[in-house]
Amino acid sequence: MTTAAALTGRWSRELAAAGIAEAVLESELLYCELTGHRRAERFLWRQEEPAAETIARGEAMLVRRCRREPLYYIFGHAPFRNLELEVSPAVLIPRPETELLVDFLLRHTPEHGRILDVGTGSGAIALSALDERPDLTGLALDISPDALAVAGRNAERLQMTGRLTLRHSDLLSAVLPEERFDFIAANLPYVSETAYAGLEPEVRCYEPKLALTAPEEGMALMRRLLTEAGRYLNPGCWLLLELDGAQAAPMAAALAECGHYREIITLRDYAGIDRLVGGRTPRAGEAGKQEKFGL
Repeated sequence: MTTAAALTGRWSRELAAAGIAEAVLESELLYCELTGHRRAERFLWRQEEPAAETIARGEAMLVRRCRREPLYYIFGHAPFRNLELEVSPAVLIPRPETELLVDFLLRHTPEHGRILDVGTGSGAIALSALDERPDLTGLALDISPDALAVAGRNAERLQMTGRLTLRHSDLLSAVLPEERFDFIAANLPYVSETAYAGLEPEVRCYEPKLALTAPEEGMALMRRLLTEAGRYLNPGCWLLLELDGAQAAPMAAALAECGHYREIITLRDYAGIDRLVGGRTPRAGEAGKQEKFGL
C-alpha cells in the first residue's frame, strides 16, 4: 500500500512537469480536499494509507489540473477571507488582492451602512463584508445571470439572503433612482485584449472572459462607473475600484476630473503595486486632495 506522503510526492512531480509552479502545495491541497484533512496537520496524516477510492478520485482530479484547469474549479469552492465560496467557470476565482478592498470597505463604511458591489461574481466582496459587519446590508449587481446564480447560492448557504439583494445589471442600470449607498465597491473587468493573450492558461482558457476584459486598455467599464456612481453615494462616502497597477494614475486622474469625488486615493497591495483607486464624495465646503497610501 502507498502512503499519503508517497502519493502526494508523485502528484507533485506530475504537477511540476505540467508547469504548475506550486506543485507541492497543490498536491497536498488536493489530498486534503479528498480526505477532509488540514494541510497544517500534514505531519499527522503523511504516513496514512489512503483508500483506493480516494486515490482514484485524486487521479481524476490530477488529470484535470495537469491540463491547467484551476484547482478551485476542480474543487467547486474557494476560500476568501473567513468564507468558503462556491465557484464555477461562471465566475472568477476570488484573489487575495481583493481582500484589501474589503479591508478598506470595513474600515470606512458607517454603522448600519448599505453597500453596493458592482460586478459581484461569486459575491465575495459583498458576502465577506456582511459576514464581518453584521450591521451592514447590501446590493450586489452582475451582468451575468450565471454569475448571479452562483452568488445567490452562496448567499443562501451563508444565510445572507435577508441582508443582500442580487440584481441582473449592466453596471448601475438596475439601481433605482432613489437608492443611496454608503460604499460602492467594484472589481470590474480591467484586462486589455493585448494583456489577455499573455495570461496564464488557468485564466485564459478557463475563467470567464466577460469578467476579465474591457475595451480602452481595460478601463472602459471603470470610466463609465465612476461617472455614474457619484449620484448614488451618500455625502462623505467612498467609491473604490480594483485595477491593474498601470491603470492607477489615469483612473485617479479621471476620478478627480469628473467632479464627483474628493480625497482621491491610490492604495498599494503588499507587493507595493498600485491595486486600488478610489474617491470620497464631498462634504459641504470641502476642497479636493489627492493622496497615495501603502496598506
